[in-house]
Amino acid sequence: MTRIIFNVMRRKLPTCVAHFPSQSAVGILLFLLFSLTVLSSVWAENYTGDFLTNGVGGRALALGGAYVSVADDVTATYWNPAGAGAIPEKVQLSFMHAARRSGLGTFNYVGAINRINTHLVLGASWIHAGVNDIPIFPAFDRNISPGNRRDIAKYRPSFEPDSFLSDSENAFIVTVATRFAISQEWWDNFGRNSLPPEFLLGVNVKRISQSLVGKSADGLGFDAGLLIRVLDTNAILGVGGFGGFSVGLNVQDISETTLTWNTDSEREELIPTNVKFGFSYHNDILNHQVVLSYEYESRFDGQNHFGSEYQLNKSIFLRAGLRDGDATAGIGVNIDRFRLDYALLTNDLTSTHFLSLLANF
Repeated sequence: MTRIIFNVMRRKLPTCVAHFPSQSAVGILLFLLFSLTVLSSVWAENYTGDFLTNGVGGRALALGGAYVSVADDVTATYWNPAGAGAIPEKVQLSFMHAARRSGLGTFNYVGAINRINTHLVLGASWIHAGVNDIPIFPAFDRNISPGNRRDIAKYRPSFEPDSFLSDSENAFIVTVATRFAISQEWWDNFGRNSLPPEFLLGVNVKRISQSLVGKSADGLGFDAGLLIRVLDTNAILGVGGFGGFSVGLNVQDISETTLTWNTDSEREELIPTNVKFGFSYHNDILNHQVVLSYEYESRFDGQNHFGSEYQLNKSIFLRAGLRDGDATAGIGVNIDRFRLDYALLTNDLTSTHFLSLLANF
Protein backbone atom coordinates (compact mmCIF):
# COMPACT_ATOMS: atom_id res chain seq x y z
CA MET A 1 0.00 0.00 0.00
CA THR A 2 2.81 2.42 0.93
CA ARG A 3 4.55 2.10 -2.43
CA ILE A 4 1.36 2.43 -4.46
CA ILE A 5 0.16 5.54 -2.64
CA PHE A 6 3.59 7.12 -3.01
CA ASN A 7 3.62 6.43 -6.78
CA VAL A 8 0.17 7.96 -7.19
CA MET A 9 1.13 11.01 -5.16
CA ARG A 10 4.39 11.42 -7.08
CA ARG A 11 2.48 11.68 -10.37
CA LYS A 12 0.15 14.27 -8.87
CA LEU A 13 2.44 16.32 -6.63
CA PRO A 14 4.31 19.43 -7.77
CA THR A 15 7.60 18.84 -9.54
CA CYS A 16 9.74 20.09 -6.68
CA VAL A 17 8.13 17.57 -4.34
CA ALA A 18 8.07 14.66 -6.75
CA HIS A 19 11.86 14.64 -7.02
CA PHE A 20 12.28 13.50 -3.43
CA PRO A 21 13.26 9.74 -3.00
CA SER A 22 10.75 7.30 -3.09
CA GLN A 23 -8.79 -33.90 9.61
CA SER A 24 -5.75 -35.93 9.57
CA ALA A 25 -3.47 -34.81 12.36
CA VAL A 26 -0.45 -36.56 10.85
CA GLY A 27 -1.17 -35.12 7.43
CA ILE A 28 -1.45 -31.58 8.71
CA LEU A 29 1.68 -31.96 10.84
CA LEU A 30 3.69 -33.29 7.87
CA PHE A 31 2.36 -30.41 5.81
CA LEU A 32 3.66 -27.96 8.42
CA LEU A 33 7.06 -29.60 8.58
CA PHE A 34 7.33 -29.64 4.79
CA SER A 35 6.44 -25.96 4.66
CA LEU A 36 9.27 -25.15 7.05
CA THR A 37 11.86 -27.05 5.01
CA VAL A 38 11.16 -25.05 1.86
CA LEU A 39 11.32 -21.63 3.50
CA SER A 40 14.13 -19.37 2.37
CA SER A 41 16.76 -18.32 4.88
CA VAL A 42 16.54 -14.73 3.67
CA TRP A 43 13.33 -12.79 4.24
CA ALA A 44 12.91 -9.81 1.92
CA GLU A 45 11.14 -6.76 3.28
CA ASN A 46 7.80 -6.30 1.50
CA TYR A 47 5.03 -3.86 2.23
CA THR A 48 2.26 -5.61 0.32
CA GLY A 49 -0.52 -6.52 2.73
CA ASP A 50 1.35 -4.76 5.52
CA PHE A 51 -1.93 -4.00 7.30
CA LEU A 52 -1.95 -7.67 8.33
CA THR A 53 1.19 -7.12 10.40
CA ASN A 54 -0.70 -4.95 12.90
CA GLY A 55 -2.26 -7.85 14.78
CA VAL A 56 -5.67 -8.06 16.44
CA GLY A 57 -7.10 -8.24 19.96
CA GLY A 58 -6.26 -5.94 22.84
CA ARG A 59 -4.83 -8.72 25.00
CA ALA A 60 -2.43 -10.05 22.38
CA LEU A 61 -1.26 -6.57 21.38
CA ALA A 62 -0.67 -5.54 25.01
CA LEU A 63 1.51 -8.66 25.33
CA GLY A 64 3.77 -7.25 22.64
CA GLY A 65 2.37 -9.61 20.01
CA ALA A 66 4.00 -12.58 21.77
CA TYR A 67 0.83 -14.63 21.34
CA VAL A 68 1.53 -17.56 19.02
CA SER A 69 1.95 -19.90 22.01
CA VAL A 70 -0.87 -18.34 24.07
CA ALA A 71 -3.64 -17.98 21.44
CA ASP A 72 -6.48 -19.13 23.71
CA ASP A 73 -9.33 -16.96 22.42
CA VAL A 74 -11.06 -16.14 19.14
CA THR A 75 -8.13 -13.97 17.98
CA ALA A 76 -6.21 -17.22 17.55
CA THR A 77 -7.63 -17.17 14.01
CA TYR A 78 -4.98 -14.51 13.35
CA TRP A 79 -2.13 -15.35 15.74
CA ASN A 80 -2.21 -19.14 15.49
CA PRO A 81 -5.22 -20.95 13.98
CA ALA A 82 -4.40 -24.04 16.04
CA GLY A 83 -5.33 -22.20 19.24
CA ALA A 84 -8.98 -22.01 18.18
CA GLY A 85 -9.24 -25.75 18.81
CA ALA A 86 -8.84 -25.30 22.58
CA ILE A 87 -11.60 -22.76 23.17
CA PRO A 88 -14.15 -24.37 25.51
CA GLU A 89 -17.11 -22.11 24.75
CA LYS A 90 -19.67 -23.04 22.12
CA VAL A 91 -19.46 -19.61 20.45
CA GLN A 92 -16.98 -16.78 20.96
CA LEU A 93 -17.05 -13.35 19.31
CA SER A 94 -14.56 -10.49 19.24
CA PHE A 95 -14.63 -6.90 17.98
CA MET A 96 -11.76 -4.42 17.83
CA HIS A 97 -11.24 -0.81 16.82
CA ALA A 98 -7.98 1.12 16.67
CA ALA A 99 -7.40 4.87 16.51
CA ARG A 100 -4.16 6.76 15.99
CA ARG A 101 -3.59 10.03 17.79
CA SER A 102 -2.98 11.63 14.38
CA GLY A 103 -6.42 10.50 13.21
CA LEU A 104 -4.81 8.98 10.10
CA GLY A 105 -6.45 5.74 9.06
CA THR A 106 -8.77 3.21 10.64
CA PHE A 107 -8.23 -0.40 11.66
CA ASN A 108 -11.05 -2.77 12.59
CA TYR A 109 -11.49 -6.47 13.28
CA VAL A 110 -14.44 -8.83 13.73
CA GLY A 111 -13.99 -12.52 14.57
CA ALA A 112 -16.20 -15.47 15.48
CA ILE A 113 -15.67 -19.16 16.24
CA ASN A 114 -18.10 -22.01 16.74
CA ARG A 115 -17.30 -25.36 18.32
CA ILE A 116 -18.98 -27.98 16.15
CA ASN A 117 -18.02 -30.98 18.31
CA THR A 118 -15.25 -32.17 20.62
CA HIS A 119 -12.63 -32.22 17.88
CA LEU A 120 -13.76 -29.59 15.37
CA VAL A 121 -13.91 -25.78 15.58
CA LEU A 122 -14.78 -23.43 12.73
CA GLY A 123 -14.01 -19.74 12.66
CA ALA A 124 -14.39 -16.67 10.46
CA SER A 125 -12.87 -13.20 10.76
CA TRP A 126 -12.58 -9.92 8.91
CA ILE A 127 -9.70 -7.44 9.16
CA HIS A 128 -10.05 -3.99 7.60
CA ALA A 129 -7.65 -1.08 7.27
CA GLY A 130 -8.36 2.15 5.48
CA VAL A 131 -6.97 5.61 4.85
CA ASN A 132 -9.45 8.24 3.69
CA ASP A 133 -9.09 11.76 2.25
CA ILE A 134 -5.58 11.42 0.84
CA PRO A 135 -5.08 14.79 -0.97
CA ILE A 136 -4.12 14.97 -4.66
CA PHE A 137 -2.47 18.31 -5.55
CA PRO A 138 -2.25 19.95 -9.00
CA ALA A 139 1.02 19.43 -10.87
CA PHE A 140 3.42 22.26 -11.71
CA ASP A 141 3.71 23.28 -15.35
CA ARG A 142 7.31 22.45 -16.22
CA ASN A 143 7.34 25.14 -18.92
CA ILE A 144 7.00 27.94 -16.37
CA SER A 145 10.26 29.16 -14.90
CA PRO A 146 10.77 29.39 -11.12
CA GLY A 147 11.04 33.16 -11.46
CA ASN A 148 7.64 33.48 -13.13
CA ARG A 149 6.09 31.25 -10.49
CA ARG A 150 7.42 33.62 -7.86
CA ASP A 151 6.65 36.95 -9.52
CA ILE A 152 3.46 36.40 -11.57
CA ALA A 153 0.35 35.67 -9.54
CA LYS A 154 -1.43 33.52 -12.11
CA TYR A 155 1.57 31.18 -12.28
CA ARG A 156 1.83 30.69 -8.56
CA PRO A 157 0.93 27.12 -7.59
CA SER A 158 -2.19 26.30 -5.64
CA PHE A 159 -1.71 24.25 -2.55
CA GLU A 160 -5.36 23.37 -2.37
CA PRO A 161 -5.95 19.72 -3.35
CA ASP A 162 -7.73 19.02 -6.64
CA SER A 163 -9.28 15.86 -5.27
CA PHE A 164 -8.96 13.12 -2.67
CA LEU A 165 -8.45 9.38 -2.84
CA SER A 166 -8.98 6.55 -0.38
CA ASP A 167 -7.27 3.24 0.22
CA SER A 168 -9.13 0.20 1.57
CA GLU A 169 -7.57 -3.15 2.50
CA ASN A 170 -9.46 -6.22 3.67
CA ALA A 171 -8.76 -9.80 4.71
CA PHE A 172 -11.50 -12.43 5.04
CA ILE A 173 -10.30 -15.50 6.93
CA VAL A 174 -11.89 -18.94 7.40
CA THR A 175 -10.34 -21.14 10.11
CA VAL A 176 -10.56 -24.88 10.78
CA ALA A 177 -9.00 -26.24 13.98
CA THR A 178 -8.89 -29.52 15.85
CA ARG A 179 -7.68 -30.76 19.22
CA PHE A 180 -6.16 -34.05 20.38
CA ALA A 181 -5.35 -34.85 24.02
CA ILE A 182 -3.67 -37.78 25.70
CA SER A 183 -6.32 -39.77 27.56
CA GLN A 184 -6.69 -38.94 31.23
CA GLU A 185 -6.63 -42.64 32.16
CA TRP A 186 -3.26 -43.20 30.51
CA TRP A 187 -1.81 -39.94 31.87
CA ASP A 188 -2.83 -40.91 35.41
CA ASN A 189 -0.33 -43.77 35.20
CA PHE A 190 2.37 -41.22 35.96
CA GLY A 191 1.06 -41.14 39.51
CA ARG A 192 0.25 -37.45 39.93
CA ASN A 193 -3.04 -35.61 39.77
CA SER A 194 -2.36 -33.81 36.51
CA LEU A 195 -4.06 -32.68 33.29
CA PRO A 196 -2.77 -34.36 30.10
CA PRO A 197 -1.07 -32.34 27.34
CA GLU A 198 -3.05 -31.06 24.36
CA PHE A 199 -2.01 -31.07 20.69
CA LEU A 200 -3.81 -28.50 18.54
CA LEU A 201 -3.74 -28.08 14.76
CA GLY A 202 -5.33 -25.40 12.63
CA VAL A 203 -5.37 -23.94 9.11
CA ASN A 204 -6.54 -20.66 7.61
CA VAL A 205 -7.81 -19.90 4.13
CA LYS A 206 -7.86 -16.16 3.50
CA ARG A 207 -8.85 -13.81 0.74
CA ILE A 208 -6.97 -10.52 0.72
CA SER A 209 -8.15 -7.51 -1.29
CA GLN A 210 -7.16 -3.88 -1.77
CA SER A 211 -8.76 -1.01 -3.65
CA LEU A 212 -7.06 2.25 -4.60
CA VAL A 213 -7.80 4.93 -7.23
CA GLY A 214 -10.53 2.89 -8.85
CA LYS A 215 -8.33 -0.21 -9.13
CA SER A 216 -8.38 -3.35 -7.03
CA ALA A 217 -6.21 -6.37 -6.24
CA ASP A 218 -7.10 -9.80 -4.90
CA GLY A 219 -5.23 -12.82 -3.66
CA LEU A 220 -5.73 -16.13 -1.86
CA GLY A 221 -3.46 -17.20 1.00
CA PHE A 222 -3.03 -20.04 3.48
CA ASP A 223 -1.74 -20.32 7.06
CA ALA A 224 -1.06 -23.41 9.18
CA GLY A 225 -0.49 -23.60 12.91
CA LEU A 226 0.57 -26.03 15.64
CA LEU A 227 0.16 -25.52 19.38
CA ILE A 228 1.26 -27.90 22.15
CA ARG A 229 -0.09 -27.06 25.60
CA VAL A 230 1.19 -28.71 28.76
CA LEU A 231 -1.46 -27.48 31.17
CA ASP A 232 0.60 -28.41 34.22
CA THR A 233 3.88 -30.20 34.89
CA ASN A 234 2.76 -32.19 37.94
CA ALA A 235 3.08 -35.59 36.27
CA ILE A 236 6.29 -34.66 34.43
CA LEU A 237 8.17 -33.31 37.45
CA GLY A 238 6.50 -35.51 40.06
CA VAL A 239 5.54 -32.50 42.15
CA GLY A 240 2.92 -29.78 41.81
CA GLY A 241 3.18 -26.02 41.81
CA PHE A 242 5.49 -25.49 38.84
CA GLY A 243 2.78 -24.35 36.44
CA GLY A 244 2.58 -25.21 32.75
CA PHE A 245 3.93 -24.14 29.39
CA SER A 246 3.01 -24.00 25.71
CA VAL A 247 4.89 -24.08 22.42
CA GLY A 248 3.39 -22.57 19.27
CA LEU A 249 4.20 -22.37 15.57
CA ASN A 250 2.35 -20.48 12.83
CA VAL A 251 3.41 -20.42 9.17
CA GLN A 252 1.63 -17.51 7.50
CA ASP A 253 1.21 -17.13 3.74
CA ILE A 254 2.58 -20.56 2.92
CA SER A 255 4.31 -20.48 -0.51
CA GLU A 256 3.71 -16.71 -0.47
CA THR A 257 0.44 -14.97 -1.32
CA THR A 258 0.06 -13.20 -4.66
CA LEU A 259 -2.15 -10.13 -5.10
CA THR A 260 -3.03 -9.40 -8.73
CA TRP A 261 -4.21 -5.91 -9.75
CA ASN A 262 -6.96 -5.47 -12.35
CA THR A 263 -4.81 -3.10 -14.39
CA ASP A 264 -3.73 -3.50 -18.01
CA SER A 265 -0.39 -4.88 -16.87
CA GLU A 266 -2.03 -7.17 -14.27
CA ARG A 267 0.70 -6.21 -11.85
CA GLU A 268 1.40 -8.84 -9.17
CA GLU A 269 2.62 -8.20 -5.64
CA LEU A 270 3.78 -10.86 -3.20
CA ILE A 271 3.20 -11.23 0.52
CA PRO A 272 6.21 -13.27 1.68
CA THR A 273 5.97 -16.27 3.96
CA ASN A 274 6.24 -15.41 7.63
CA VAL A 275 7.08 -17.88 10.39
CA LYS A 276 6.08 -17.25 14.01
CA PHE A 277 7.51 -19.45 16.74
CA GLY A 278 7.24 -18.98 20.48
CA PHE A 279 6.74 -20.41 23.93
CA SER A 280 4.97 -19.27 27.08
CA TYR A 281 4.87 -20.14 30.77
CA HIS A 282 1.93 -19.78 33.13
CA ASN A 283 1.50 -20.35 36.84
CA ASP A 284 -0.59 -19.31 39.82
CA ILE A 285 1.44 -17.36 42.36
CA LEU A 286 -0.44 -16.73 45.59
CA ASN A 287 -3.71 -17.20 43.68
CA HIS A 288 -2.67 -14.63 41.07
CA GLN A 289 -2.16 -16.02 37.58
CA VAL A 290 1.04 -14.98 35.79
CA VAL A 291 1.77 -15.47 32.08
CA LEU A 292 5.18 -14.90 30.46
CA SER A 293 5.60 -15.30 26.71
CA TYR A 294 8.19 -14.95 23.96
CA GLU A 295 7.82 -15.03 20.18
CA TYR A 296 10.16 -14.77 17.22
CA GLU A 297 8.91 -14.02 13.72
CA SER A 298 10.91 -14.03 10.52
CA ARG A 299 9.26 -10.98 8.91
CA PHE A 300 11.43 -7.88 8.32
CA ASP A 301 14.73 -9.68 8.94
CA GLY A 302 13.48 -11.11 12.24
CA GLN A 303 11.60 -9.62 15.16
CA ASN A 304 11.45 -10.50 18.85
CA HIS A 305 8.36 -10.06 21.01
CA PHE A 306 7.97 -10.36 24.77
CA GLY A 307 4.83 -10.28 26.89
CA SER A 308 3.74 -10.54 30.51
CA GLU A 309 0.35 -10.67 32.21
CA TYR A 310 -0.57 -10.46 35.89
CA GLN A 311 -4.03 -11.23 37.24
CA LEU A 312 -4.61 -8.53 39.82
CA ASN A 313 -7.91 -10.02 40.98
CA LYS A 314 -10.76 -12.10 39.62
CA SER A 315 -11.71 -9.48 37.04
CA ILE A 316 -8.65 -7.32 36.24
CA PHE A 317 -5.52 -8.27 34.28
CA LEU A 318 -2.47 -6.03 33.85
CA ARG A 319 -0.24 -6.49 30.79
CA ALA A 320 3.03 -5.20 29.38
CA GLY A 321 5.40 -6.19 26.62
CA LEU A 322 7.96 -5.34 23.98
CA ARG A 323 7.13 -5.53 20.30
CA ASP A 324 10.39 -5.55 18.40
CA GLY A 325 11.79 -3.06 20.89
CA ASP A 326 8.68 -0.86 21.16
CA ALA A 327 6.89 -0.82 24.51
CA THR A 328 3.31 -2.04 24.83
CA ALA A 329 0.91 -2.00 27.76
CA GLY A 330 -2.72 -2.71 28.48
CA ILE A 331 -5.43 -3.85 30.81
CA GLY A 332 -8.21 -6.43 30.62
CA VAL A 333 -11.49 -6.44 32.53
CA ASN A 334 -13.73 -9.51 32.82
CA ILE A 335 -17.44 -8.90 33.35
CA ASP A 336 -19.55 -12.07 33.34
CA ARG A 337 -19.44 -13.39 29.74
CA PHE A 338 -17.53 -10.40 28.43
CA ARG A 339 -13.92 -9.24 28.44
CA LEU A 340 -12.88 -5.71 27.56
CA ASP A 341 -9.23 -5.29 26.54
CA TYR A 342 -7.24 -2.12 25.97
CA ALA A 343 -3.74 -1.91 24.49
CA LEU A 344 -1.34 0.94 23.85
CA LEU A 345 1.42 0.50 21.27
CA THR A 346 4.22 3.03 21.08
CA ASN A 347 6.74 3.71 18.32
CA ASP A 348 8.87 6.51 16.87
CA LEU A 349 6.03 8.10 14.88
CA THR A 350 2.89 7.92 16.98
CA SER A 351 1.09 5.82 19.55
CA THR A 352 -1.88 3.65 18.65
CA HIS A 353 -4.76 2.78 20.95
CA PHE A 354 -6.56 -0.55 20.52
CA LEU A 355 -9.84 -1.43 22.18
CA SER A 356 -11.45 -4.84 21.79
CA LEU A 357 -14.45 -6.70 23.20
CA LEU A 358 -14.67 -10.48 23.58
CA ALA A 359 -17.97 -12.28 24.28
CA ASN A 360 -18.66 -15.92 25.21
CA PHE A 361 -21.93 -17.75 24.59
